[in-house]
Amino acid sequence: MSRKRTVYTAEYKTRLVLEILKEEKTLAEIASVNKITPLNLQNWKKIFLANAELAMEPSKAIKEYKEANTKLQIEVGEYAKKVGQLTIEKDWLVEKLKDLDLSKKLEMVDESKSKVMSVVKQCELLHLSRSNIYYAPVVNET
Repeated sequence: MSRKRTVYTAEYKTRLVLEILKEEKTLAEIASVNKITPLNLQNWKKIFLANAELAMEPSKAIKEYKEANTKLQIEVGEYAKKVGQLTIEKDWLVEKLKDLDLSKKLEMVDESKSKVMSVVKQCELLHLSRSNIYYAPVVNET
């Protein structure tokens, strides 16, 4: 049977780290009293000290977060605009391609550029059956 992993609250972790920082008891004593491994306590202390400046300057962290968020929103907006433009262009081209006859569509398929776009994808975009490309009519000479 597997044991469930214990999840500790941030408040509990903070209380234990502050107790470690007071240095009234050793790390091993605090770990044994709270039935936690000393390694967990060391990791929590390291995380706590690494993020201590956030407690002193929360406005700086919020400002950095807002700047990053604004930058991402601008990028997402640009991508959405580009996707919208490409979608409109594709839809327009699809409508124009519907009017072409089979021979013109077959001429448009470029097998040499298959590294850029596969023949399957080209046929799909042109609404062609792939067998049309490979079909060679047989002439009966009788």
